[in-house]
Amino acid sequence: MTLAEQPFAGFGRRLAVPGIALGLFVVWTLVSALWSDAPGRALIEFDRALAYWLALVLFGSLAGSPTAPSWALRGVAIAFWVVCAVGFASRALPEVWPITPNIVNERLSYPLTYWNALGLLAALALLAALHYGSSEREPPGLRILGAAAAPVAAATLVFTFSRGAIAVGAITLVLYLLLARPWGAAAGLLTVLPAAAVGAIAAYRADLLATKEPTTAAAVAQGHNVALAVGVATLAAALLRFLLLRLDRRLAQIQLAPRVRGTAWAAAAVLTLAALVVGLTALHGGDALQRQYDRFVQGGKRGSSHQLRSRLTNPGNNGRLDNWEVALDAFRGEPVHGTGAGTYATEWTRRRKIGLDVHDGHSLYLEVMAELGVVGLVLLAVSVLAILAALAAGLRGRRRHLHAALLAAAVAWALHAGLDWDWEMPAITVWLFALAGLCLARPAREAAVATPARFTRVAIAAGCLALAASPALVALSQARLNSAVAGFKRGDCGQAIDSALASIKAMWVRPEPYELLSYCDARRDRHSLALRTAGRMVELDPSSWEAYYTLALARANARLDPRAAALRAYRLNPRDQRARYALRYLARNRPNEWRRRAREARLPLQ
Repeated sequence: MTLAEQPFAGFGRRLAVPGIALGLFVVWTLVSALWSDAPGRALIEFDRALAYWLALVLFGSLAGSPTAPSWALRGVAIAFWVVCAVGFASRALPEVWPITPNIVNERLSYPLTYWNALGLLAALALLAALHYGSSEREPPGLRILGAAAAPVAAATLVFTFSRGAIAVGAITLVLYLLLARPWGAAAGLLTVLPAAAVGAIAAYRADLLATKEPTTAAAVAQGHNVALAVGVATLAAALLRFLLLRLDRRLAQIQLAPRVRGTAWAAAAVLTLAALVVGLTALHGGDALQRQYDRFVQGGKRGSSHQLRSRLTNPGNNGRLDNWEVALDAFRGEPVHGTGAGTYATEWTRRRKIGLDVHDGHSLYLEVMAELGVVGLVLLAVSVLAILAALAAGLRGRRRHLHAALLAAAVAWALHAGLDWDWEMPAITVWLFALAGLCLARPAREAAVATPARFTRVAIAAGCLALAASPALVALSQARLNSAVAGFKRGDCGQAIDSALASIKAMWVRPEPYELLSYCDARRDRHSLALRTAGRMVELDPSSWEAYYTLALARANARLDPRAAALRAYRLNPRDQRARYALRYLARNRPNEWRRRAREARLPLQ
């Protein structure tokens, strides 16, 4: 804003719809703190949505260039492949890239920390491999590299055992071929798919790498075999794709009218669909689909982490229906504005039917419905659909292959976001808004906008700095909070108190530092301070069971009646053993026992 000659050169009508809709969504997220009474939760959700909006606006403000989206996609594809390669090495070659065990160590999640997110990223990397391996409009070197990238991406995808990512990846691979219709598809399919199959099969057969201890001697030996198979497949794919470059040139010499070529691809799609329908009918596919649907609805509570390879053919919902049901119940209660940003976790603890701890609704759209109501859902839907429509519009131009890849990747994200919490993972979300901004920017050849006055520039720059204050302060507050938690777990309440106070100084609306202060003050018999900080936590997050649980323990330590607070904590989280403990052992009118039970209680931080 201060240095560019025309900082608004890219702003135009195409960017206006998603930019305004997503900007209003960001504002609505922050405003929701007014009715949720939980500003700390809303602020964190606001910061994340703000990052996506800033990515869209920043890249959209640049003057549109026909080559910018192409180079950006190449950079993103390389980044995705590097992440897959690092994750693959941590599983197949642990002596080369050792990592600490994860909570579900049998499923690969490093380095993103969540296996389904890594699965989606690997599926996108595989889509990029097919695009670069098939598009004759890409340089020959990229076609070779695209084919060579497929085995690592496919093996990483299998190691995550993410059924949603695998299904979405398969759908979008077909979608890309139908939309792009590249002449190089023959050579691309002959190299990318077999190479990916080798990587996937090698990873699937390594059963010892899908256990809680994938670094035993036998597992490491299996990992070496997988790495060898993937390495050979990579080299073979690169060599074969190099040999098939001549096929690309010969196919490119065939001249067909665009209408004839489109008709041929449409006919192929119709014939493929017809074959699938006939096959399903012959095999009584309707009954099979009904059985699979029944298995999805009835089976699959979370917690069964064994036999991961068999889960790939098991359609159980894995607890998703419980997540979605809670989101829909919350939406029915507040359909217009929702319960407030970030409050799904409190709705889950209050309404859940299973004992699993969940913080997100495992569906962006249902969670937005629950937290931000119809208004939030409409704003989000308008922004996402506008981006998809703008990418689809590019299919009519000369850069059809590029826009087909971008649209297929965006569709993959949009579909997967409906099944998981991709919105909370910027590593697999921010790229979408950045590349969308580049594609939606007004071309440089169109009439340039007027250069803003110096005062306007300074005012906008100051506004940008003001926007940066919120995430910066949250980051500082979180760093201090992490230090406080570490000190508390070591039994060092002195350090915990100092760090918690520093966290509050950076961002006073967050309730977590007050929780630590209350526990430490209670340990030091500073009962008035413990009660005060626990009460402050309740004020900042009145729907949190932890706030009332902390207050109940603070009152019990001070030999004050804790029963009302303990009952409230139980009602907000009836399936938690700690809330049940407080209700059971603090319900008696025995002040001396209250203090003893409070000292013995298990804390949420433990």
